Amino acid sequence: YYELLKSRILVSGDGAGEFLNWLLSRKVTGKEPDQITYTIMCQSDGGVVDDLLVYTVPEGYLLVVNAANKDKDLVHIGDSVRLFSDRFGVAATEINYEDLSPAYAQVAVQGPRSLDFMLKAGALLGLDDEGVEALTTLKRFRSLNLPAVDEEGPPLIISRTGYTGEDGYEVYGSARLIIALWDFLTIEGCVPCGLGSRDALRLEAGLPLYGHEMSAEINPLDADLDFFVKFDRPFQGDGMVKTRKIVRLVNPGRKIPRDGYPVFHGDDEVGYVTSGGFSPTLGKGIANALVRMEVPADVKELGVTIRGKKIMFDVVENYLEK
Repeated sequence: YYELLKSRILVSGDGAGEFLNWLLSRKVTGKEPDQITYTIMCQSDGGVVDDLLVYTVPEGYLLVVNAANKDKDLVHIGDSVRLFSDRFGVAATEINYEDLSPAYAQVAVQGPRSLDFMLKAGALLGLDDEGVEALTTLKRFRSLNLPAVDEEGPPLIISRTGYTGEDGYEVYGSARLIIALWDFLTIEGCVPCGLGSRDALRLEAGLPLYGHEMSAEINPLDADLDFFVKFDRPFQGDGMVKTRKIVRLVNPGRKIPRDGYPVFHGDDEVGYVTSGGFSPTLGKGIANALVRMEVPADVKELGVTIRGKKIMFDVVENYLEK
């Protein structure tokens, strides 16, 4: 399902690494060549422009961004190049950025049998014995940079990140290759799935989503993404302050909360649901909610207004404990 959800931007040039270290909430330099960095691109006030993955490729750094945000991401990067150049004296000509989305398509294989299906597709992906071994031993948040399978296509990239709470692999290549891979996997019994499946799985795993747990109005600290924000050097948005927090809610019955529903601690409205839905695993309604810091850390229940009635939800560390 991923091939329509992600876009790719190449940032290159002598100043690319230094620029990205300032543009993003985590440094991208000094990593292993196959290491993938999950990071956040912020506005000057700390609001989130987008969350993304950064791959190191021979040409520079490949930014995998949310497709719906790609155009505004490109505008933000362009504005930031000029700001960075003025502020730090790095020539703008040393930083290049290019939209590579038309050159690449992508498909993600997710689930406990994902490696089995990837190995079945080894010949289609042009993997020799060494490539199969590299795929089999590939660690989480690492990638393989491989030769193009199509003569006119881009280099092949296989990574292991996933966004479903399960194991998973992503394949980047030409549209022709990705269509052939999709058809092959489907014939082999890999079940196609879409946004509804992805959203249910990532919510059960407690994972944030742009436009829900983070946005121009919700900074990474509010979204409890502190781990992915490193204040060890200046970066755009480094003045952000945490004023809210994310809590996870489970209904003891089957009431389903939806995005935007108000959340109460006693009679006080303290926040709202950022993501909500029905958990197929639990058979219950679950939600992420953004609430004020004043909500006690040890609170056991919070109310959610559903169709005009306040319904009590259990507050949990993770959904699978219920």
